[in-house]
Amino acid sequence: MTKIITDTDWKQLWQESKENGNISRQSKGFETIEQGNLPEICTFYTYWTEIRNGLSIMKHEIEFIDDLVWIRDSLDNYRFGLSFFLSGKVRIERHGLTNDTDESVGKYYSECNCDIKETEYWKVGDKFSRIYLEIEPQQFFQGFGKEELEQLPIYLRQALIGDQVQPYYHQGKITSQMRRVLHAILQCPHTGLMKQMCLESKAVELITLHFQQFQEQEVHDCNLTVKSLSDIEKIYQAKEILLSNLENPPSLMELARRVGLNDFKLKRGFRQVFGTSAFKYLHDYRLEKARQLLVSGEMNVEEVAFKVGFNSRSYFALAFRNKFGLNPKQYFQHCQKSV
Repeated sequence: MTKIITDTDWKQLWQESKENGNISRQSKGFETIEQGNLPEICTFYTYWTEIRNGLSIMKHEIEFIDDLVWIRDSLDNYRFGLSFFLSGKVRIERHGLTNDTDESVGKYYSECNCDIKETEYWKVGDKFSRIYLEIEPQQFFQGFGKEELEQLPIYLRQALIGDQVQPYYHQGKITSQMRRVLHAILQCPHTGLMKQMCLESKAVELITLHFQQFQEQEVHDCNLTVKSLSDIEKIYQAKEILLSNLENPPSLMELARRVGLNDFKLKRGFRQVFGTSAFKYLHDYRLEKARQLLVSGEMNVEEVAFKVGFNSRSYFALAFRNKFGLNPKQYFQHCQKSV
């Protein structure tokens, strides 16, 4: 029999299980272990530790008693992370972001989970385990220079500079190097501070290997060509959709779905046709539109920023100055003197 639960149901069952002593929680130093069972739902084990500012590591195991459909309808926090699947399988639909994806042994994903609702499909008797690295970009990448940050995936750069964060999901394959690092994490022989240092070094190594795979995919995508006139028309259509939604642009996944291309083909093709990425194109267009609005004098700086889709006035000022040499207020005053 397949059970169906919502997040509200889950939270209620969790609270009842804690009150009835079915869930135990132990914390020692920087480590926390939570384990137990939700009657007639599942058994679980979770190990969690914050190994440095902006970086946590979690090992999670769960096994369901019946087939289960879990409607995740209250995911309201930004979360950046990497998830590496060690055993089991689950099928997940991220509404408005991906079609059904199978998350299983040998795969991992990178994500920015921005209030994306999910439906998860679990099978009875299939013990699922994973290692999850949660990253808080503002803390983890603090102290990196602009040139280094330019090498990061766009979904992380957006979080760092305060621009509007777009939901993101990309699945990759666990390489042999990643497997060795994951094994070292699971078999870490140390305790206390030495364990924390060991886990930190291995977690950073996993992140590095992910970035390496990301960059290799980017190079591969740029070497491929889009030759179909139909595909080129769809890329131009994608551009028009972006420019008509400055205040709330769709994610790359959603944009690809709306024009009928897969996300890699859209990303690759957009760069070939316009010489830059879709969201760099959008970024530059926003700034040019802002410049035109400031010249017209019909709006003040804050109104212009929000009109073209910048939620952060400080980031708008920084981006404008980098492109035009003056901050928006100075540019506005200069234009008014010239009238």
